[in-house]
Parts: sequence; C-alpha cells; structure tokens
Amino acid sequence: MEKWQNPETLAYWFGIIITFIVVLLTSIILIVRKYYKEAIKRNVLENELLIEHQRQLLETNISAQEKERLRIASDLHDSIISKLTVMRYQNQLSNDVEKMDQLFSESIKEARRISHDLSPPMIEHTPLNELIKEITHPWETQFSLSYRMDLRNDFELNASKKTQFTRIIQEIITNITKHSEATNIHVHLRQTEHLLALKILDNGKGIDLKTAKFGLGLKNIESRVQYVNAKYKMKSKINHSTSFLIALNRLDNQKQFLTPT
Repeated sequence: MEKWQNPETLAYWFGIIITFIVVLLTSIILIVRKYYKEAIKRNVLENELLIEHQRQLLETNISAQEKERLRIASDLHDSIISKLTVMRYQNQLSNDVEKMDQLFSESIKEARRISHDLSPPMIEHTPLNELIKEITHPWETQFSLSYRMDLRNDFELNASKKTQFTRIIQEIITNITKHSEATNIHVHLRQTEHLLALKILDNGKGIDLKTAKFGLGLKNIESRVQYVNAKYKMKSKINHSTSFLIALNRLDNQKQFLTPT
C-alpha cells in the first residue's frame, strides 16, 4: 500500500483540509460581519446627519417666517400706521384736502406693496414667467438686470409652488444686494416638456464655497427648494461671479402641477 493511501495519512490531510475550510469560512463570516456592522454604522450616521440637516432647515424656516413677520409688522408700523396717525392729526388741526389726499395715496401704495410682498396678486392665474418679470422689475433701478425666457412648453405650476419660486428669486436677489457688490444680474427661465430650470447669475465678488459660512438666506432657499421637490446648485468664484441653478423635473412632480395644495 502506498504511503499516501495510509488511513492515518488520509485522515491527517482530511483534517488539514477541514481545518482550512473552517478557518476560511470563519474569516469570511468575520469579514462580512465587520463590513455589515460598518455599513450599519454608516447608514446610522448618514440618517443622523440627514435628520440634523432637516432639523436645521426646519429651524431656518421657522426663523425666516418670524423674520418676515417682524418685517411686515415694521412696514405696517413705520409706513401705514404712521401715515394714518398723521392723517388723523391733520384732520383735527386743519382741513388741508390736498395734504390728506397725498397721505391717502401714499398709504394705499404702501398697503399694496405689503400685500404684494405677502402674495402676488392673481398668482393662481398668472404664469410663472410673468410673475418672475413682475418681481424682478423693482430691482432694475438698482442693477443692470436682464431677464430671458426660453419657453418650449406651457405646463404650469400650482399657486403654492409658484409662490415658493418667487420667494426663492427674491431671497437670491436680496442676498446679491447685501453681499455680492454686483452691478449686473441675469435671470434665465427655461421650460421644456419635462423640465423647468431657473438660473440667476451675477457679476459680483463671488465667495469661496469651501470656506464660506452660509447664513439664514441660503438655508431658507434650500428649504423652499426642497418644498417644491426641486434640486439646486450654487457655483461661485472669488472676484468672479455667483450663479444659482434650480431645476424641477415634471415627471418627478406630476402630482404637483395644476393641483391645489
């Protein structure tokens, strides 16, 4: 009998093979288990970061609402209420019809402006491209502002989504006014069968996106973009320009079009 056919030799090699297989399987199980634990940890961390980000956006949204309420209250107190008070005293002291008429006219203009800030008139029946033209018009006295439309489809957003888009534009241009030192602003609206894209570009001093600390304004924009289920990208270079691109896919938002909320 050959030596390798010896029962003891066969048992020895069989034991080695079994041991190798056991060690290999154990190693595979440990590696898979370790990978699974790390994957769970990553998922937990990502979920925690997502929850924290959503919490910050919620706080930002609440803070923005309170800030807007304070602004409106200030506008009411400093403009309309003060004018009405002057009108009251004017009426008590004299009967200057011309002065009273002027104060009435100014009060009506202020009330119309505040009302328009709260909600653009006829927003339900006004196309988004016309709303954008209307809300950007006041800034034409401060900037060289151009507005270009590329409308290849006439699908329409509902009033709630149009309101959010107008607020986003107002917030972006307000940030440009406060921080960019820009002189030119370009607004471009493109609308195709499945895509609505809005780009706002300025020629300001730009920011370093890697080191910049973004405040309430940008978080408020992000919160509104999420509300309409859109996506946005911000690009900027120091001493160059800053651009915002907001894109909404119609197929991803089918129920949000022409649907009251």
